[in-house]
Amino acid sequence: MALVCGHDAPEHGVPLCEHIRDSTADPIDHYLHYTGRGTEQQRLCGACRSEAPTAVTAAVCEDCFDATEGSSLGVVGCPQIIDAGRPVGGMVQNTPLPDEAGTVVDMAPVADGFVLLGDDGRVLRWNTQTGTCTEAARTTVTVPDDAEPWCDRQQTLRLHASDDGAFAAVVIDYGRTGEVVDLTTGSVTLRLENDGYHSATVPFSLAFTEHAGRTVLLHRSQWSVIEATDPATGVRLARIPADDPASAWSGYFHGALHPSPAGTRIASDAWVWHPLGQTVVWNLDQWLTDGDDAWNRDIGWSALPACAYHWDRPVVWLDEDRLVLGGLGDDDVELAPGARVFDLTRRGPAGTAEAVGPVETATFGGPQGRFFTADGLLFSSSEDGLEIWDPATGARLGTLPGFRPTHHDPVRGELVELSAIGLRHWRTPTGPQAVAPS
Repeated sequence: MALVCGHDAPEHGVPLCEHIRDSTADPIDHYLHYTGRGTEQQRLCGACRSEAPTAVTAAVCEDCFDATEGSSLGVVGCPQIIDAGRPVGGMVQNTPLPDEAGTVVDMAPVADGFVLLGDDGRVLRWNTQTGTCTEAARTTVTVPDDAEPWCDRQQTLRLHASDDGAFAAVVIDYGRTGEVVDLTTGSVTLRLENDGYHSATVPFSLAFTEHAGRTVLLHRSQWSVIEATDPATGVRLARIPADDPASAWSGYFHGALHPSPAGTRIASDAWVWHPLGQTVVWNLDQWLTDGDDAWNRDIGWSALPACAYHWDRPVVWLDEDRLVLGGLGDDDVELAPGARVFDLTRRGPAGTAEAVGPVETATFGGPQGRFFTADGLLFSSSEDGLEIWDPATGARLGTLPGFRPTHHDPVRGELVELSAIGLRHWRTPTGPQAVAPS
């Protein structure tokens, strides 16, 4: 049966209002309208925007859809939120910071407690089991006095630590320098420099991981290069080759790094020109095992769907194979709150976009802010507080208003909010059925 455009062809894209469909001049700029039925979308012109709930739209073929491709003017409406809310068990606990810590600007959970970064440059070990807090090192990394924010991205100090608490890294997010310190000796083992080329656009690319029984530091040494380094010696273990236009992995400005829970894969919240935010994933275990030679073979490289002018977004692993991205839409002015789940082990049918990228297995509206995962659940921390989601159904299972966690502590199974007076922490449930009074 012919489509409304008169062509006997498959539907393509999202439904269009009649003014966009019937335009015979230049394409009409559009609004992306979320109808409130799941994540259903349609495109509306300016005239139909004011009548969005009752606007009549219809699908067209690929040629007609492409011919109407105007610029985006923004988003109207919101995706449907499936609310299966129930009482949330457990209390948000409060633990004051040690007096000797002073003002803490960042922290990182480790096996026996936390590593703390003071505003005076002290790096402290806080053993929450014994209650002791001792200075382990001092950093010389500071935000330059003349640092200018790029698109509201303010340069700030950021602390990372290895899971065993042996090493810490202090870096400047949206800056170009940092250093690694040995928390046993207090010495600086490695000075970090990411070449400064568009470094103001992304957090400092750095993460600790473990491989073959040893701690490994992953960091950006050039805009398109991530290196794996021994944090104790500074010896380079592996490196993404320098930019090669013929390679799928070339041309990416690497951003925040997200190793999978067991360290088999890694995701980089990267961007590419024009610019497009595009999260990329590769096989971390293979890279660290085979070294530079891994890039001469299939290294499991995947590029997830791009979003114009939008990166530095929520990215979190559900498990070793599934990655969650925050935000629905393909342009920063067309974004709506929500989550997209991708399975790195699956590919779509030949001839589709998913044939060369992972399959999107779930899409649902609602989550925004920072993302965390634990025991198969997705947690989103926004201005209103914490929301708990079932990524299998997209349902919101519960809320904790006013609790805005900033860190995930997998050792103690808690989400933690660093505040001016201490830590607020809450134990995460162990599955969708556990979101109930304890």
